[in-house]
Amino acid sequence: MKVTTKDLAQICGVSRTTVVRALNGTGRISPETKQRILDTAERLGYEPDLAARSLVLGRSMMIGVVVVDLRNLYFPKIVDAIGRRVLEDDYILNITIHEDNKEAEKKLIRMLTGHRVDGLILNPINKGEAFYEMMKNVKVPYCVLGIDEFKGCAGVGVDEFAAGVDAAEYILSKGYRNVAFVVPPLYDADGVLNLGHHRRLKGFVSVMEKSGYRYHVIYDRENEPGYLQKALAVIRESVREGKAAFLCSGAMFAMDIVGAMRQHGYYAPADFGIMAFDGIEEYQNWSPSLASLDNHVEQMGYAAGDLIIRMIRGERTDNRVVIPHNIVEGQTL
Repeated sequence: MKVTTKDLAQICGVSRTTVVRALNGTGRISPETKQRILDTAERLGYEPDLAARSLVLGRSMMIGVVVVDLRNLYFPKIVDAIGRRVLEDDYILNITIHEDNKEAEKKLIRMLTGHRVDGLILNPINKGEAFYEMMKNVKVPYCVLGIDEFKGCAGVGVDEFAAGVDAAEYILSKGYRNVAFVVPPLYDADGVLNLGHHRRLKGFVSVMEKSGYRYHVIYDRENEPGYLQKALAVIRESVREGKAAFLCSGAMFAMDIVGAMRQHGYYAPADFGIMAFDGIEEYQNWSPSLASLDNHVEQMGYAAGDLIIRMIRGERTDNRVVIPHNIVEGQTL
């Protein structure tokens, strides 16, 4: 039979109100009494009635997370860190994915708020005034993964322009004079810029233009060869012009290039150099290890979880949380 707060009150010889205070960590109660109640609850396998607690607290104790997918290691790392942070305050995550579908993303946001989550964490693919107006009507606190995504919105992320600058300068310091920036999703299906990738690109271009060295921008466009074919063309041309390097706006793209080029007999770093954003440990442990710009994905997720908790509490917060980045040397440059 399920143990109730009434049972705990009778066993511990206290009122039900005292039991509720001990379990929720609220109100005035002596440390000894609180510990006795908690020890008894654990010994008897007490499980809280979350629905009842939500009614008492006026909260669902649930935070919604909306991301593209969980195939790219970037998102599982972030979501895992968010989950660890919010669990510290007894919140649980409702994780949803929209598979790069803008209408699905908006539907999920409406569904989560309809289920009365206490807060939302987004990595939005929707942009523009219509979406911004929709978000103004969201009645729960929310923040985005990325800074300056749209006006007045709390965000956590890296200074992508500065990161692009640092990555480009690092590649040039290794002696490369022919560099390609690889960013397949620079534009979405509607032709709208992906702001985070675009800021990285702008930082890269600012360095390359000042240097006077040759550079390329590789991204997917309709009725053109895919980015892997374009990367292959750059390598073949570099046989005459000096070894090329790729700066990939995502570690997944870098690993795709490494794998595809092997099929054509080209290997990093012997035939080309390569570096990527998103310093995810699993990619750095490949052989050869991947040079990367570490934007501290787990730190970003933890910070986003912390920010949304503080927003839910109504605390004053810094709406622009910038996560530091750094270069991680690897064997591919």
